[in-house]
Amino acid sequence: MIAALVFAQLCGAIPPEGVVVTEGRGGYGAVIAAYNGSVVVGWQETGPRPTADEGGPPEWRPHVAYAREVDPSTLSPRAAARDIARESVFFEHMTGLAASASPTGDGAAIAECQCSGGMGSIRCSSHGFGAFPSLHAASDRGGCSGGVALGTAGDDSVLAFTNAAALRFVGSRTGREHTTSDDLTADRMAIARADADRAVLVWRSGDGTPGHAEVSAMILDTDARPSSQPVVFTAAPGFVGVPAVAWVDGAAVVAYARSAAVRSPWQLALATWTPGHRHAVAALRTGRAPAVAPSIVATQTPGCAVLSWTEGTGHRTLVRAGRVCRGVLDPATVAQVSRAGMEAGESELATDGHHVYVVWQEIAAARGRREELRVARLGCE
Repeated sequence: MIAALVFAQLCGAIPPEGVVVTEGRGGYGAVIAAYNGSVVVGWQETGPRPTADEGGPPEWRPHVAYAREVDPSTLSPRAAARDIARESVFFEHMTGLAASASPTGDGAAIAECQCSGGMGSIRCSSHGFGAFPSLHAASDRGGCSGGVALGTAGDDSVLAFTNAAALRFVGSRTGREHTTSDDLTADRMAIARADADRAVLVWRSGDGTPGHAEVSAMILDTDARPSSQPVVFTAAPGFVGVPAVAWVDGAAVVAYARSAAVRSPWQLALATWTPGHRHAVAALRTGRAPAVAPSIVATQTPGCAVLSWTEGTGHRTLVRAGRVCRGVLDPATVAQVSRAGMEAGESELATDGHHVYVVWQEIAAARGRREELRVARLGCE
């Protein structure tokens, strides 16, 4: 009898150095979504100084959000970057970006929220590419807080955001705003499409400091209403990072970084939760160097997902990726994604169901060079 052999593939970047997607002005806070025929990358830039008649303090620079489509085969940009949102006045604050592919696979969108410190209002919008159910939310009262997530449930899109740190949800089916019965709060969050007509939301509460932060999850229905009790993954005191989530074989797989104390090294943790059952949390063995900022997406291989993360400390950081199967990181698939000799991080993953794409930030060692974003396809899907 001849035994079947399965060869693991390295999660290396294709092309090896990636393709620069930014336009020389720098970029940060990248998001990415992939759908049938295109890959959409979004990011923020620091805009130019306003003119004297626009008002505001002299040191103020507005945050501007851009998006750009690239060809999924060559990863070459198809057109110039598109300005999708910007802070128009100095007391307006953009809380970040989120991206998702449409439920039909025929489009994608990038969502952003902006809050007005002077008026106490918040507004969120999605900016579509191809076919994507649009979403909008607005409130005349509240406060600035970080956090926005975009995803899909069934045939509809769902948006999660924070208003004065309180969780809020809007679905494209009715456009109604929902909240939780126990006034849950968050500062960062992520959404993944689940089975049937559901989505899974993960979030970090507090500010990441010991005793003031938890990583939690719950299920949302197709109208973005909470349909399960929240489950908390972090049991021991310590620091926790921003979580990422993928839906794999009927379970939520949640990756986040944690550290026991101020001087303790950061390491990645992986929580697996099947709604209605107890969850399990395990440490991921990524190596001796500290690991933070994970991103995760499901793959076509049953029980498996692709994970990326930032490894190292200070100015000596790099992006690595590998395949996680049934809660274990396969060391034979782990590869360095970013280029050597660069300070790199902030990686985000997306999949169109066939391939996995990654965007990451690199900062050259030369003084005065701007940070740029690169996009690539991973070879381990």
